[in-house]
Amino acid sequence: MMILTVIGTCATVMSTILAIKAKNEAQEILKEVREEKNRIINNKGKIDIKNTGSNSGIISGINAGEMSNGKK
Repeated sequence: MMILTVIGTCATVMSTILAIKAKNEAQEILKEVREEKNRIINNKGKIDIKNTGSNSGIISGINAGEMSNGKK
């Protein structure tokens, strides 16, 4: 019975540590989003955006970057 108590306690401690880390990371992201002067959000992971299919239409506005579909 004592072994189950120890295992449960360890699981609770590990879960609490992970929850605190996630909360702190979420607070950092929220702080970046709320800052008026900083419009750049940093991501420590990998973002992969893909678009397939036929796209047509009119784009209106100012393009400050590059738009490419990967075909040349």
